[in-house]
Amino acid sequence: MKNIFKLAILALAILPMCLMTSCDQNNGFELTDGVPVIKYIRPQDVAAKDSLLTEAYLGSSLTIVGENLTSIKEMYFNDQAAVLNTSYITYNTMLVTVPKNIPGEVKDMIIMITKDGQEVTYPFHVAVPGPVVNSMACEHVKAGEEAIIYGQYFVDDPNVPLTITFTGEQRSHNEVVPNENIKEITQSSIRFVVPENAVMGQVQVATVYGSALSKFYFRDKRNVITDFDGAAHAGSETGIIPQGWNLKPTYLEENGVDGFYCQVGPATTEGGWVEDLKLSFWAGNWNGDPMSIQKGEAGVPIRNCYDMSDWQNMSFKMELCIPSSNPWSAGALQIIFVNNQQCANDQWQNNTYIHTSANGGLDLPRALYRPWATTGSYDTGDQWITVTIPLTDFIYNDDGTKSPKMMSEQSFDSFIMWPKDGGVAGKECTPIFRYDNLRIVPNL
Repeated sequence: MKNIFKLAILALAILPMCLMTSCDQNNGFELTDGVPVIKYIRPQDVAAKDSLLTEAYLGSSLTIVGENLTSIKEMYFNDQAAVLNTSYITYNTMLVTVPKNIPGEVKDMIIMITKDGQEVTYPFHVAVPGPVVNSMACEHVKAGEEAIIYGQYFVDDPNVPLTITFTGEQRSHNEVVPNENIKEITQSSIRFVVPENAVMGQVQVATVYGSALSKFYFRDKRNVITDFDGAAHAGSETGIIPQGWNLKPTYLEENGVDGFYCQVGPATTEGGWVEDLKLSFWAGNWNGDPMSIQKGEAGVPIRNCYDMSDWQNMSFKMELCIPSSNPWSAGALQIIFVNNQQCANDQWQNNTYIHTSANGGLDLPRALYRPWATTGSYDTGDQWITVTIPLTDFIYNDDGTKSPKMMSEQSFDSFIMWPKDGGVAGKECTPIFRYDNLRIVPNL
C-alpha cells in the first residue's frame, strides 16, 4: 500500500513537467488495450492521502489509484461525463474532478468506457449538497408577480418536491409557496409567483438534500436611507430626503416596485459631469451644526439612525430600473458616503469631494457600479432589480484607481451618487435611472 501511495505522489510531482509538453506531444499518451482496475480513491490533497473515499460531493477533486487507467477513454459519475485530461493520467493514477452538475439518474457508480467500447463500473456515491440561496433578481416583488431566486443545488425530487417558504423577519411566519406557483427549477435558479401572504424576512428553500435560509431579506426594509414614500420618506424613521446642489429628481409611482420611487434623467452624458443625474442626501441644515439634526427630522445623518460600528460586515442595497428606451453606456455610478466634517465650508456645494487629491479633491473612497462596461450598453429590460454592493468594496477614486483613504464608522453622515467617469471609456447615452429602497443592511 505504501508503495502505491509513493507512486501516486510521484505522479503528482511530475505533472507540471507533463503539462509543459502536452500541447505539442500529447505527453506521449496512448490509450492502452484491456480494462481498467480501480483499487481505491482518495482526495487530491496530499495531506489527506490516507483518507480513502467511497463518496464525494459534486465538484470534488479525486485521485484514482489502480491499474491500466490509461485504457479509459470516457468516464461518467452516474450519468454525468467527467473531463479527462491526459496530462493527469498514468498507468496507475488518474486525477479527475467529479462533475458539478446534479445527476439526472443516480446509479451510484463510476462508469468507465474503454478503448474498444467495453463498460467497466466501480461503486461510488456522488453526494449532492443542500441548497444555497444566494440572491434574488429583485427583493421587492408584489404578490401575484414572478420572482427569481439564484443559488445552487436546487433539486426537485419527484418523491420529495422542492419547497419555498417565507419565514418572516423573526422566522415566525410560515407561508409556503403553492406548488403550482413554482414555474421553473434549474440547478441554480427558481422562478415562481409570489403568494398573497408573503412577508418581509428570509426565504427558506428545502430539497431532498436539506434546507437553507436566504442570504437576503425579501422586501427588505431594514436600515433604509430613503424609500421616497412620504414627506419625511422612510416612513418618517430616518427623515433623510434628497437635498443638495442642483438636484432634478422626480417622484413617480406608476410601474414602481414598492410605492413611490425617484427618477433622474433622461440626460445626455459621455461619462462626464452631468448635474441632472446626481442624487445627494446632505445631512444637516447647514445653518449650524450639521450633526444637530436628530432621527425623524429632515437631514438626519445616517449614523444617527443606525449602528454602523460593524460596517465592514454590511452592504449597500437598492432597487434599480433602467428602461430599455434609455440604456446606460457611459460613466460609473459613483456611490459615496461622506463624513460631514470632511466637506466643511463650500466643498459640498462646489463638488470638490468627488475628485482625487491630484485634481483638488478629497480622495473619498467609493463604490463604482458600471455593469455596462462588459457589454457596452446596459438596461434592466424595464424590470426592477436589486443591486448589492458590500461596503468593503467602497475603495475607489472617481477615476477608477484605488483610493489612499479608507471608510470608517464616521463616514456615514451624508450620501451621494451619480454616473460619472470611473476609469472606463463609454459612449454617449441618454440614460434614465429609477431608484427605490436605498438601504445599508447587515450581511447574512
